[in-house]
Amino acid sequence: MKYGYYVRSVHNYEDIRDLTIKAEKLRFESAHVNDHLIGFDEKQEKKEPYLEALMLMSALAIETEKIKLGHIVLCNSFRNPAYLAKMISTLDHISKGRALLWLGAGWYEEEYKAYGYPFPNPKRRVDELEESLTIYKKLFTEDSTDYEGKFWKLENNRNYPKPIQKPHPQIVLGTDSKRMTDIACREADGINLPYTKIDDLPNTIGRVKANLEKYHRDVENFEISYFNTVNVVDSQEELDAIVERIIKAAPEDKKPSEEYILRNSFIGFTEDLTNQIAKVEEMGIQKMVIAIRKSKIVDNPMKLFAEKIM
Repeated sequence: MKYGYYVRSVHNYEDIRDLTIKAEKLRFESAHVNDHLIGFDEKQEKKEPYLEALMLMSALAIETEKIKLGHIVLCNSFRNPAYLAKMISTLDHISKGRALLWLGAGWYEEEYKAYGYPFPNPKRRVDELEESLTIYKKLFTEDSTDYEGKFWKLENNRNYPKPIQKPHPQIVLGTDSKRMTDIACREADGINLPYTKIDDLPNTIGRVKANLEKYHRDVENFEISYFNTVNVVDSQEELDAIVERIIKAAPEDKKPSEEYILRNSFIGFTEDLTNQIAKVEEMGIQKMVIAIRKSKIVDNPMKLFAEKIM
């Protein structure tokens, strides 16, 4: 199992930088931030800081040496695809070949409105993503590109310098939807499954493998990754408190059982988490991108996870 770390669990630059450096020292393979422009509080009153995702990664490329740098995931709607190809090519050079291109079709209508972007229907957003994938790969590999699609027209585009990574940085789609899964299996290098319930993973991974077979692609050359949070506990009392909090936060008509929570979450002692991760790896997950929640009892849960589980 490979591991990436979600480093926007903190918000100001200094803390994100320090967390990324820590992840590198603990030998996580990659560092990721989401690509949002505003926070998620319902009343929009908290003024939650959200540093721009690609500028942030450019800065982290200078602060680090080995860890790969990506997103979870870039919103395809926010940047012209030809321009994003230029940005990723630039990040790949700044980082000496450590850039990742992980993409999604976008979903958070509030930030589209806040920044003046049109918010097309889901089909249109996915259509745009599908066309963008063609553009990214052309600009990463072709000497000169002329292209006319449904949404973009390029005339004699010359994207230089090309990325260091050949043929291009890893392209991954973040999704577990039917159509985007199909597109990922046809056009991308991998898929990232965001917060999919562990109970649902066998069916989801089965659909991925069926699509790969349909397009005559080898699953060994296609990375199936998984994004989720982890709680490392050091006492039964802490475990019980976390479970109780989850049950309390659920709607009255959808209260999960303790057994269901523990079966579908990464919550437990290090041996519990080792077993849970082994189970999803056996299902076909090749990489996990995680955020480890703070603990009132465990002094350094991230370090403990790296030493005892990774």
